[in-house]
Amino acid sequence: MMIATKQIEMMVRVPNGPAALGRLIAVVSSCGTEVLAACSYWDQAGPVVMLVTENPRRATCTLEDAGFKCKSNEVVLVETPDKPGLAALLGQRLAAAGVNILYSYAFRSERHQSYVVFKTSDDDRALYIIGVEALIHELAAGRSWRRPGAARVEELDAEPQAA
Repeated sequence: MMIATKQIEMMVRVPNGPAALGRLIAVVSSCGTEVLAACSYWDQAGPVVMLVTENPRRATCTLEDAGFKCKSNEVVLVETPDKPGLAALLGQRLAAAGVNILYSYAFRSERHQSYVVFKTSDDDRALYIIGVEALIHELAAGRSWRRPGAARVEELDAEPQAA
């Protein structure tokens, strides 16, 4: 089952230094909020870590109190089954529907939970498209899905008629 929600992503600028990244992880861990998704990259100014947490306000306050610079951004977070290629398939569906993907990344937690983060040109439309895609897959996975009441109608049709 896929669940798509709008979330706040924190973009944290990590100062250059041998222990700075470790300090960032320690600070986030200390604030009592779980990291749902994360990725990092380096640019001209140094490392950047992008985080989606259960409580972005608490995480941001804790990180800023510890001296980190944070920016917030709305993103679409998709909780997905851990299936190879699913993130790419969702990206293809969004692109086919005319939703531009500015960036995306996937994350697998220690609890075997998988998440895909999309920053798009139209997050509301992306939520709708992913929701429809999830519904289609859920219905397709239902092997014996029938219209409510269909089983009872079939049972009545099978009963012999009294003369």
